[in-house]
Amino acid sequence: MSNITYHKLSWTQLHHDCVELHTKKLKDIEVDVIVSISRGANTISHVFSDLLGMIPISHITISSYQDMKKLEKPKISEEPTRDFHNKNILIIDDVSDSGATFKVTLEYFKKKKPTKIYTLSPYIKPQTTYKPDFWLKSIDAWIIFPYDVRETMEGFEKMFGSIERARNMMHDVGFEEWEIEAVLPQGDNP
Repeated sequence: MSNITYHKLSWTQLHHDCVELHTKKLKDIEVDVIVSISRGANTISHVFSDLLGMIPISHITISSYQDMKKLEKPKISEEPTRDFHNKNILIIDDVSDSGATFKVTLEYFKKKKPTKIYTLSPYIKPQTTYKPDFWLKSIDAWIIFPYDVRETMEGFEKMFGSIERARNMMHDVGFEEWEIEAVLPQGDNP
């Protein structure tokens, strides 16, 4: 079995943590545009856009993991088209794991000549080499976000070698049966 520990977030906890981070640390910053590091930060970026006053969201797609395994270096696969010159931007990711994704993103956006760049991630890992300007909790476990049901199931299936073992692990980390059934391949539902 795996030596990885898991921390599954509920929708309620994720939303609470975003609201708490906004209330404690972001009320007084001025932001012209949010940059969401896709896919992980898309939901979180929407929450912060709302909390900060319906701030427009741009996206950059960067991959750091594939099948729950870390890539050697994060890769930009889609760039934003918006003009960031003289703008205050808030770059959001779901977690600062190693810090490499933030570093690649900052390097990219500094060339766009914004006025100010802020970074935010509700969660960081203790070993991260980059702490965003705004974060709330350090979690020393693989964080499972409530929007990663299929991704988690497929990752567990590859790790544990079968749908049944993956299904059991999904239960162990806190997924409900209805969530698991929604992503099971046809024929694997009881």
